[in-house]
Amino acid sequence: MKTTFKSISKYLLFFILLNITTFPLYAQVVVEDSLRVQLDEIRVEAAHSSITIGEAPLSLSYLVRGNADLAARPAATMDELTFSLPGVFISNRENYALGERMTIRGLGWRSQFGVRGVHVVLDDIPLTVADGQTIMNMIDPATVQRIELLRGPSATFWGNSSGGVLYMSTKPAPDAPMIQYRGYGGSYSTIKQEIRLNSRIGDTRIYGYATYFDTEGFRDHSAARLFRGSIGGERSVSDNGYVTFRATYAGMPKAEHPGSLTGELAKESPSQARDLFVNTATGKQFHQAMLSASYIHDFETGILNVTTHGTYRDLDNPVLFRYVGLERLAGGARSTYEFQNLPFDLNIGGELKYQRDDRFVTDNESGSRGSDIQTDQLETVSNQALFARINVPLNDRFSINTGVRGDRITFKSEDFLETELEGSRNFFSINPSAGFVYKLSSARFFGNFSTSFESPTTTELVNRPEDRSGFNQNLDPEKTVSFETGIRGEAAPIRTNYDIALFVMQVDDIIIPFELDEFPGVSFFRNQGKTIHYGLETSLAFFLNNDLDLRLMLNLLRAEFNGGEYDGNAIPGVAPFRFGGLLTYTPGNHSISVDNEWVGRYQANSENTESNSPYSLVNIRWSVELNGLFDNVSIRPFISVQNLLNTRYNTSLAVNAIGNRFYEPGTDRNFRAGIQINLF
Repeated sequence: MKTTFKSISKYLLFFILLNITTFPLYAQVVVEDSLRVQLDEIRVEAAHSSITIGEAPLSLSYLVRGNADLAARPAATMDELTFSLPGVFISNRENYALGERMTIRGLGWRSQFGVRGVHVVLDDIPLTVADGQTIMNMIDPATVQRIELLRGPSATFWGNSSGGVLYMSTKPAPDAPMIQYRGYGGSYSTIKQEIRLNSRIGDTRIYGYATYFDTEGFRDHSAARLFRGSIGGERSVSDNGYVTFRATYAGMPKAEHPGSLTGELAKESPSQARDLFVNTATGKQFHQAMLSASYIHDFETGILNVTTHGTYRDLDNPVLFRYVGLERLAGGARSTYEFQNLPFDLNIGGELKYQRDDRFVTDNESGSRGSDIQTDQLETVSNQALFARINVPLNDRFSINTGVRGDRITFKSEDFLETELEGSRNFFSINPSAGFVYKLSSARFFGNFSTSFESPTTTELVNRPEDRSGFNQNLDPEKTVSFETGIRGEAAPIRTNYDIALFVMQVDDIIIPFELDEFPGVSFFRNQGKTIHYGLETSLAFFLNNDLDLRLMLNLLRAEFNGGEYDGNAIPGVAPFRFGGLLTYTPGNHSISVDNEWVGRYQANSENTESNSPYSLVNIRWSVELNGLFDNVSIRPFISVQNLLNTRYNTSLAVNAIGNRFYEPGTDRNFRAGIQINLF
């Protein structure tokens, strides 16, 4: 793997130099339906500042979904949207009780449920709470219009658990249909209903969506039902100020958990569930509501942006031998000021976050809360931060960008069982970053140094082999240092956009998950050594003609333990090779697209004694836009086939699970068919 990586790196470096010296370059960002936008015109919302793609001294990806993709792609899980983006690896576990598994450059690999190590933002609302936990079930991928991805450590922008940032927006374009309906049905008794709104009431623009999803699932005991909805708007309140607001809800009254399998069972009987998980009715039910509001005011000296957000979550989670109940209140406020009329760009701000978890754990009596109370405690997390960023243009071509953020995080617990246990932890972290951008014609060459930290979450601090209340006093944050360099631009004569980056990262005091025979299915955590991550990321987009586009992504990554018990071993759950391709053909009113995702072999446990076999998936979609049937109405029927070649593969892993039950099988060939109706 190392030899292959070095060889490919040499060829790609030659390709970069060839483009720099031979072609007039027009650096642009690729979005679907051949829409291209100049770099300087796009503000990077994921950076939560005035920085634009043209000024950004870091690796980033940007995707806007076209009309055909919004209609025909089922987009039941986030991997359908990100498979062609370098840096991020999202695995669909075929398990809504656990949600998708996501890593960015290998960070977040230890997560057994939800997301760790990276920051996720939906419509300006952080889904990542103060302790670093992220729950992806709030996102209906089908409603996502735009994606931004910061592929490296970004604590300067977002603080705790920012090994990368995935920013998504469901806000429709101003000229989007006033009302849009989409519905489809398909394999595994899957039904999806969606309705979207885009309108204006007086001086207020209103937009939102409501969706319903129900499936029996490919595997036994994997049925799920979800309701999601959102309403947002924006309004000018003065000549220089305006407000935005957003309310979002997600409810999952049913999500069954089939458990992971051994390699032999995953191959011979992939749809089966573990009997123990079925007998204990392992799964999850939750309700979650989120609110946010922002006020932006343009003063003569700069722009003030004040944002507040709040979250309520009610969770019931029967797992093996335990029944976890959690009621969460979380939220925060952020204020920034971007100075104008200075010879440089200056952004300063502060942020407050708060999290309150009322946790109640008993034994699991066939999926119901038992009488043996194991944990009854109130956990609070508070985070205070100050930050600043400055961008200094030294001349017309060269600029430098530096930033720093300081975070103080306090964990406290109040134990209602009246045990005398240590129940507080305090962490403090300062995270600097520095980078440069050099303009080559209209291209951008960049270099960047950045840092991040990741505190243990409340769940990781609570889960201890002693099976007691309180927090683990021996579990400390991870700390990451990263260097990267790259180039993005366009080779105009051959109508090709490209984005190429090389990086190296070191993570200290890594948090390792492990299981014990006496507590099957329960993860515990400890710090152990460090890891080294280095890799190459590249994406290319070819505009072959007005009807034919081809988008390619190649991702090479080596992530290994450095020191400790597993020195030299590859980090489990991290794919060293990934390829993604999307071919779109749009003759007339028709649209035909073909996806290919290729994932190389990767390890299942820290000992590297088990691995997930490589696999390649092909998906295909067709849709046709029917106009003129009715006034101000367009209709688009569509058909989608996933896993066209019926490949047998494992879509994800339960890293370091006991009994060699690592594997989470993916679906066989399956179908979706439906219709989209637009009212203008």
